[in-house]
Amino acid sequence: MLKRDSLMAQMQLLGHVLDKVKRQILEDKEDLALSEVRDTLTHYYDMTEAYLSRTPIDIFLLEVKQRQYEAEELRMLAAFIDELAGLMEDDNQRKALWHKVVALYDLLEQEYKVFSFDHVSRRQLLMKALE
Repeated sequence: MLKRDSLMAQMQLLGHVLDKVKRQILEDKEDLALSEVRDTLTHYYDMTEAYLSRTPIDIFLLEVKQRQYEAEELRMLAAFIDELAGLMEDDNQRKALWHKVVALYDLLEQEYKVFSFDHVSRRQLLMKALE
C-alpha cells in the first residue's frame, strides 16, 4: 500500500509539472518549459533529450520494459516526450520523439491493456504528422 501511495504522489507531482509546462508554453515561455521537461525526463526517468532523440525504438522499448514502469508512469513519460517534441525546432528530432510517443501508446494498449480515447486521438494526429 505504501508503494502505491508513493507512486500516486509522484504521479500527482508529475501531473503538476506537466500542467506548469503547458501553461509556460501558452505564455510563450518555451525556454522555461523546455528546461522543466528536460529536468523531469532526466531526474524521474533518467532519460536525456539526446538519448530519446537517437535511440532506436526497439532498444528504447526494451529498456522501458526492463525498468518495469507502472502504466501511469508510461502515460506520463509519453506526455513529457510529446511536450519535448513540440518544443523542438529540428523536424527530424521532433519526429523521432513522436515515434516514441506512439510506441508508448502502443505498449500501454497491448501490454498494459490501458485504452484511452485521448491516446487514440493523439496517435492519429501524430501518425498524420509523421507521414
